[in-house]
Amino acid sequence: MGQTVAGIDQYRLVSEIDLIFRGGQPILLAEAHKQLDGLAAGLAGHPGYIVEIEGCSPASGSMGIQNSGRLAEAVKRNLVTEHEIPVFRLHSVALGNAAADGDAQKVRSSSVHLRLMRNSLAAQSATTPQVGLL
Repeated sequence: MGQTVAGIDQYRLVSEIDLIFRGGQPILLAEAHKQLDGLAAGLAGHPGYIVEIEGCSPASGSMGIQNSGRLAEAVKRNLVTEHEIPVFRLHSVALGNAAADGDAQKVRSSSVHLRLMRNSLAAQSATTPQVGLL
């Protein structure tokens, strides 16, 4: 029992993708749709995963945060409405023009970075989602 409780929030990285947006508009390009289709297809029937969604924008200050939030929400909305991914599996954040890894270099283009994370407990009872991502 104690081992189960200890592993309940232990996730490990399975794969990552980056989606680029033109002109900062929250409109998914054909390549982005293709990448999200691949992500969603690999998740069908697999429990114990979450998808981290990080929106980034080259704009500074509150404008960058708002723009990056719109981008992240566009991706989240697509995964929920088009692919029926449960919303509780999606976690998004608007980073504005701050680099997610703490790098001092600022963001140069509007993008969304996704990380597929798998729970260690799910690995014991199911197969790992296989997703053809970067």
